[in-house]
Amino acid sequence: MKKTASLCITFILLFVQIGFSQNTQKIVDSLFYAQNGIKHKYPTVGLSIGVFSKGKTCFYQFGNKNKELNEPINKYTIFEIGSATKTFTGLLLGIEIANGRIAKSAYIDAYFSSKILNKNILNKIKVTDLASHQSGLPNLSNDIYLKELIKLDSVNPFRFVDKKYLTNILSKTDNLVNYQKYQYNNYAFALLGFIVAKNKHLTYNALLQKSILSPLNMEYTSLNKAKTNNVAGLYDEEGNKQNYLILNDMNPAGGLLSNAVDLMKYIKLQLGIVKPRLQKSIRVSQETYYADKKRKVSLGWDIKNGYFQKDGDTFGNSCLLLFDKKNKIGIVVLSNHQNADIVNYSVDYIYKKMLGKTQINIKK
Repeated sequence: MKKTASLCITFILLFVQIGFSQNTQKIVDSLFYAQNGIKHKYPTVGLSIGVFSKGKTCFYQFGNKNKELNEPINKYTIFEIGSATKTFTGLLLGIEIANGRIAKSAYIDAYFSSKILNKNILNKIKVTDLASHQSGLPNLSNDIYLKELIKLDSVNPFRFVDKKYLTNILSKTDNLVNYQKYQYNNYAFALLGFIVAKNKHLTYNALLQKSILSPLNMEYTSLNKAKTNNVAGLYDEEGNKQNYLILNDMNPAGGLLSNAVDLMKYIKLQLGIVKPRLQKSIRVSQETYYADKKRKVSLGWDIKNGYFQKDGDTFGNSCLLLFDKKNKIGIVVLSNHQNADIVNYSVDYIYKKMLGKTQINIKK
């Protein structure tokens, strides 16, 4: 009797999974091939997509790796994920907090000599402020430092950023602009990567590998150099070919390369599906550390109405990661063009269709 019941449950689960796969396939096919779909609006774009729901993971691809060769994208194709790297750096901080090695209330002062920090910013910036975009520090996005770097190299300006450069900016900072107010900040995440690595007496790369990539068996994910030749091309929004990023010590803000397979492992970690030993750290990293009328921010993630998400744009690729803990849904979209509209639309389309909601047409 028990054996019969077990077989019934197995068949039911199999039926549900097949139904999910077929339904998701229809959703993704409509995203790609409908009248106002990706193929119609962006025929040269290549996408790699991962979807998790109802306990099953599916992968879908559209287009070629690059425009020069007729080589289709597959689920193992590597992309630059840009600022989605920030969620990994935020989790590294979450791990340190969860294990009692860094306090949530800790100031950055403890990690720099008194000669570096100006007295005007002492006992103000918490490590969690760095990860939630409220430190008030220079942002290396639209400030004098980025302009200086672009003068040195307009193609790869961040290759000049090392630990000395990071601390030099800190030593020159005598006031905090929009302190404790949201301002997206690449520099703050680079500084955070420096702090968590220093706290463990490791390089950022070694700490990332030891704490996240190896435990999750994310074998294709690395900093700046792909571990395979199966790599997506890099194009800007107009389809012009771009160069690979060299970020040096800006890596904690945006240096990772990855693929849909590895990123779905990471999403399942965020959903609580895998690695129970890391779940305390995940809970810490998913707490709200900044909130105003427009947004909520955890350690690297944007908290939306019912889900978490993080985008990433480089000069030649775009990506978007989303997970919904209540409905146990995870979505990854990677593009071989730097075009936030494509990945945002794709994730929004899939997510809303999976929830049975209506969807607007794609805009170009």
